[in-house]
Amino acid sequence: MTPPRPAPDARPDVYLGRHLEWVRRTLARREPDYRFKWDIYFDRLEELALTATRFLDAGCGDNKTATELIGPRIRVGIDVERDAQTSATEPGQRIVGKLEQLPFQYGSFDLVGCRHVVEHLDDPLTVFSELARVMAPGGHLLVQTVNRSSLLVAFTRILGTPVRRWIRRHRYGRSDADPFPLRDLFNRPALLESPPAGFRLVSLEMTQDVDLQSRIGFWLSYLLVLWTKNRPNRRSTITAEWERI
Repeated sequence: MTPPRPAPDARPDVYLGRHLEWVRRTLARREPDYRFKWDIYFDRLEELALTATRFLDAGCGDNKTATELIGPRIRVGIDVERDAQTSATEPGQRIVGKLEQLPFQYGSFDLVGCRHVVEHLDDPLTVFSELARVMAPGGHLLVQTVNRSSLLVAFTRILGTPVRRWIRRHRYGRSDADPFPLRDLFNRPALLESPPAGFRLVSLEMTQDVDLQSRIGFWLSYLLVLWTKNRPNRRSTITAEWERI
């Protein structure tokens, strides 16, 4: 039986199948300190949300995060998708907008999430400048992105867009189209460790992803987990937390 496929903008926990359970048990025995990338991101986001009042999900996709996050009184998702709403009057509202030109006033948010968006940005410094503008001092920005310096990520880039589309469609049940082109302009550890103006680094964590679809794929990807133990900057996912100063 094919294991359930996790939704792209959510933790896969609620989609547990026998294979994912097996992956968890295997990693618990062999790598007890291993954390999945979604646990790194959402555990910290939920912790920050306990004291936040105004949350923005920058590049929100289906807006699941802003809709379900507990804590902030105001929860807004923004994306360029055409079918989004056009106002933000209710908690969990999803609106149309560009990250380079955010339709919000100065200091509107004290918590911002940005998951798997940075690798697609044409002008990341402009986006970060806009996020700094709409964030209140002391607010936190949580960023998760693929690591351009990772061997796994480099290999997928070499495959090219047609092959990536085939993998998305046949292996992960996703749309044939790549929703956004890959730019890879700001998704390296050294860049995320040195935030642009308006931010300071709170933490940066790297993790090496494992394949969740088959046991053969898992063991092949597990070799990269072992290889990157002493090469953390070559792991496939970066999670950075910045504070607005």
